[in-house]
Amino acid sequence: MSNRVPKYNSIDSFQIDVARKMHQLTTSSRVPMRPPVRRTPEQKPKLPVSTDSPSCASCGTVITPGPVATLPIKDTPSIKVGDFKIYTARHPILNASEIDEFESILNLPVPEMIFGNNRVRISHPRLEIDFCALDALKLVESNPSNLIQVSYASEWVKSRQHKHHNKSDVVLEMYKPFDWTYTTLYKGTTTGTALTRDDDMKIPLEKLQRKDPILFFDEMVLYEDELGDNGISVLSIKIRVMHSCLLLLQRLFVRVDNVLLRICDTRVYIDFEEDLVIREFKQQEIEYDKLFRLCTGNDPRKMMRDINWCSQRLPVIKVEREYARLTI
Repeated sequence: MSNRVPKYNSIDSFQIDVARKMHQLTTSSRVPMRPPVRRTPEQKPKLPVSTDSPSCASCGTVITPGPVATLPIKDTPSIKVGDFKIYTARHPILNASEIDEFESILNLPVPEMIFGNNRVRISHPRLEIDFCALDALKLVESNPSNLIQVSYASEWVKSRQHKHHNKSDVVLEMYKPFDWTYTTLYKGTTTGTALTRDDDMKIPLEKLQRKDPILFFDEMVLYEDELGDNGISVLSIKIRVMHSCLLLLQRLFVRVDNVLLRICDTRVYIDFEEDLVIREFKQQEIEYDKLFRLCTGNDPRKMMRDINWCSQRLPVIKVEREYARLTI
């Protein structure tokens, strides 16, 4: 039998280091990972908001009350954000005496449906912008050089004149020729700080596309006329107010069947945090037949009654922008 002692393999420093690292990996895998800490950018404090109208208990949105026939007309702020007060008023269609008063001022027959007491007013200590039907109709052109003529135009004017002839002994006053489509380039009535023309001052769409809660929304029609069943002319307003800004859209949509379509948009954007006001006026127009050829489906005329669809396809013929900084 051999007397040699068996040799045992010794553990070197390299193996010890590997074993230590394996132990660290094993213990660290048992500890759950912590989610990374996300740092949100600092936000400006929100401006104070107040309103005389009731608000939703869950989301805070202002509940716009329905139109009420009241005399005299009461103007109370619908909502107030910072130094800006936003008034809206929706009232029934004008009565006969009010229509007579409007026509004596305008010297033209008013549209079939005129909501002369509807209005939107944006008020600031340095600027006020007001939208109403009377001021819009004051800009309807009289004796236009390019008066649109259709087969029903003369009959339409005669019917309007006959409408106001209710006594046999009254001599009917002949209205002067006017733009019977009620096209107006009205951008709102401004008082206070003058707006500066700058076509490069665009409305920041990225701020309007954010999912900010809407504090207040309202929409109304200022006037509407079916042009003697020969089309339509309607002037309407929409306004929405968020914590940081507001956007108002006044849109005139004119469709004269077999002649043309016309859209005049006035947008007012106000940044409450920067006290910045931007007003944009855009005019679009196209011949009726050209737009008709773009229609698809079984009812193309239905598409031509869709104002939003038309606004995306009418070519732009003019854009004007103005702005004002109201920082005191």
